[in-house]
Amino acid sequence: MARDEIKGAVDELMTAFSEFKTTNNKLLEAKADGKAVGDLTAKVEQISDSLDRFERHNQQITLDRQSQRAMQEQIDRVETILNRPGLGAGNLRVDKDEAIAAFDRCMRRPAQDRNAQDVEVVRKYQNALIKADETGAGYLLAPPDMQREIIKSIVEMTPIRAIATVRSIGGPSFKRPKRTSTGSASRVGELAARSNTGDPKYGMLEILAPELFARFEVSQQMLEDADYDLSAELRDEASEQFAMKEGYESLNGTGAGTNQMEGILVNTDIAEVVSGSAATITADGMINLFHEVKTVYTQNGIFGLNRRSLRDVRKLKDTTGQYLWVPGIANGVANTILGAPYVEMADLPDAGANTYPVLYGDFRRGYAVIDRIGVGFQTDFITGADQGLVVFRARKRTGGGVLQPEALKKLKCST
Repeated sequence: MARDEIKGAVDELMTAFSEFKTTNNKLLEAKADGKAVGDLTAKVEQISDSLDRFERHNQQITLDRQSQRAMQEQIDRVETILNRPGLGAGNLRVDKDEAIAAFDRCMRRPAQDRNAQDVEVVRKYQNALIKADETGAGYLLAPPDMQREIIKSIVEMTPIRAIATVRSIGGPSFKRPKRTSTGSASRVGELAARSNTGDPKYGMLEILAPELFARFEVSQQMLEDADYDLSAELRDEASEQFAMKEGYESLNGTGAGTNQMEGILVNTDIAEVVSGSAATITADGMINLFHEVKTVYTQNGIFGLNRRSLRDVRKLKDTTGQYLWVPGIANGVANTILGAPYVEMADLPDAGANTYPVLYGDFRRGYAVIDRIGVGFQTDFITGADQGLVVFRARKRTGGGVLQPEALKKLKCST
C-alpha cells in the first residue's frame, strides 16, 4: 500500500471514530431522556460497521507482535538448513522448488507408478528437515514448505496458535510438574519449638496429542485432467478443517477423554468475573475483568472476543466518559481495549444469559498447543479404484490444554 493510501486509510479511520463517539454520545443521552433512538441506533451500527473494515489489519498487527519471536526462531532454523550447499545424503542435491514439484507428482500417481527419483527427492528433503515424523507404510509427508503454508492458514483462522505457547513433542504427551497447593510460614520465639507449618503439594500436568484426520475423494479422471494445482487445493481444504477444529476445541473442547483439546471455557479452574448484567457486556464488567488478572500477567495481557462482542464493547464508556476501545492503527500499533490489545475469536459465544463472551489474560502462560506429528498426506489409489476414485487422507497429531489457570479470566454475563 502506497504512503498516500495508508494516510488516507488512517484519516478515514480516525474520522469514523470521531463520528462514532459523537453519535454514540447522542444515543446514550437520548436513551437517558427516554427519547426515540431508532435513527441514532442505526447510525451507530453503520459507523461501527465501517470501523470493522480496519479490524483485519488490527488483527494482523496484534498476532504478528505476539508470535514474532517464536516465528523468527523457526524461520532462522529453516533458513539455516535451506542455505546449506545440499540437503540430504550422497550426491543428490535437493532444491526447495524441486522437492515441492516432486511431491506434487508423487501425489498424482499410485505408489507403483511413482518416479523413483521423485520419491528420493521428497524423502531426502523430509529427512533433512523432519526427524520425528512417521513416514512408514508408504506414507508421504508434505514438504516442510507446505507444512508452513498450512500452519500459516491455521494461525490466520485460529488466533490461539499465535498467542499461546506452542510446543513440539517427541512422545504421546506433554508433561510438566505443577504445584497443586502451597505451604505456609509462621513466627516463632527464640527458643520455641518449630512445628510443621504445612507442606506444599505437587502433581503432574499432562496434555495429550490425539489425532486430527481429514479424508477426501477425487475422481481419477479429475486428478488426471485438472489444469490447476489440485494438491494445493486439497492442502487448503485440510488446513481449513484442522483450523476449524483447533479453534473450536481450544475454547470449547472437552479434553483428552473425548480425544479433544481442553477448552478454556470448559476448564473450571479459570476464574470468572460477572459482567453485572444478566445478558450483556458492561463497562464495569470489562474493567473488573481487566483488574482481576494479576499484574505479572497483564504485561502480555490480551482480550479475546468475537466480532459482535467487539461491536458492543466499542460503545462502552467508563465513569469518566472515556471510551474503553481506542484505535491505535493511526500510530502503527494495535487497537486496544482498556489499553490492552485484543484478538477476534470467532468461537467465543455472543453476549447472553450465563455465557462467556470475553476472555482476558496472558495466553502464552495460560494455554499450550502441543504438536506431536505435523500434517501428513496419503494418496490411496486402491480403496476407491472400482468407482474410479482416489482417496486423499490428511492427518495431524495435536492437542492443547490450560497451563496456568490464574493467567486467564473469563467474563460471564450475569449479575
